[in-house]
Amino acid sequence: MKIRQTRKSDISVLQAVEISASRAFLEIEGLETFADGSCATEEQHLSAIEPGTSWTAETNNGQQVGFLAAIPENDALHVYEISVHSDYQKKGIGKALTEHAEAHARALGLSEMTLTTFRNVPWNAPFYERLGFQILKLKECDARLGSILAEELGRGLPLPEQRCAMRKTLT
Repeated sequence: MKIRQTRKSDISVLQAVEISASRAFLEIEGLETFADGSCATEEQHLSAIEPGTSWTAETNNGQQVGFLAAIPENDALHVYEISVHSDYQKKGIGKALTEHAEAHARALGLSEMTLTTFRNVPWNAPFYERLGFQILKLKECDARLGSILAEELGRGLPLPEQRCAMRKTLT
């Protein structure tokens, strides 16, 4: 497995990876709609590719099996999406992508990594907690994270009972 920067030409394959990864939501009562075949748009991918904060995991034969897309915002690297193809989940790919992004954030001198995720989905908040992220109470969220959570609420995601913001301090 190798991790490299995502290229624009990767986007359609990564969209297929994200759709495959989302099938895991079929196992979670009430979240089945997240396996509806939707994925990040080309524009959303480009917003992470252009600043060089999107990485692709690929097998030794070049098959793209996962990605992490993030955006540097203020003093943080905000992770917008991590997806691993369903055939490759639970093999350490998500962890490797996160560690790669963390090393990049540290090299940029950023002080933290942030994300929003589902609180009780095993491969969401519990996974990130194992990697050193901490769940933030709503009052601990800065304006940027609060805005992201509010936007998610506006799209119909359940807050705060299921969604949360998380932070990993790097310095």
